[in-house]
Amino acid sequence: MKKSNSTKQLINLVTAALFAALIAVMTAYVSFKTGINDGYLHFGDSMIYIAACVLPLPYACAAAAVGGFVADMLAGAAMWAPFTAVIKALNALPFALVYTLHKTKSPQKILNKTTSFMPIVSGLVTIFGYFLVEGLLYTFPSAAVSMLASLVQATGSAVIYYIFAAALDKLDFKKRIMK
Repeated sequence: MKKSNSTKQLINLVTAALFAALIAVMTAYVSFKTGINDGYLHFGDSMIYIAACVLPLPYACAAAAVGGFVADMLAGAAMWAPFTAVIKALNALPFALVYTLHKTKSPQKILNKTTSFMPIVSGLVTIFGYFLVEGLLYTFPSAAVSMLASLVQATGSAVIYYIFAAALDKLDFKKRIMK
């Protein structure tokens, strides 16, 4: 039985909301304070990567933006929330574009040859996005100091993404959700 457009949109919206909640929890509550520019280290970006491999482009970016925004609010970093929303939406973009532009030979898989490189691209968005914002809000020398934490965050999120993506692919998660 083929799903109608409105049913697909509803499924995408509900899935995006679930991912936004998962991103917020993984970011705000599975985190460590860095003590640098009110920052904290988390691995919620891994859920952004998964969401962006599962959801169509606008939904993936919305889930990432909302999840990151809510996480900053929950973590006591409200001043960062608007910046985080933009940076996290941009984190989802490389993954979502791979599927939107059909640049992968394995669209039914979360982890494939193309998406295996996307955590690097997305990690660079995180590192340089926060560097720019911190530099403008504080100073660029202090922003440079916090780049190490951003690098650890991006690396940790990539590792968690690879583990979760491989596990979800073994369960044919994407094929089941796209039915």
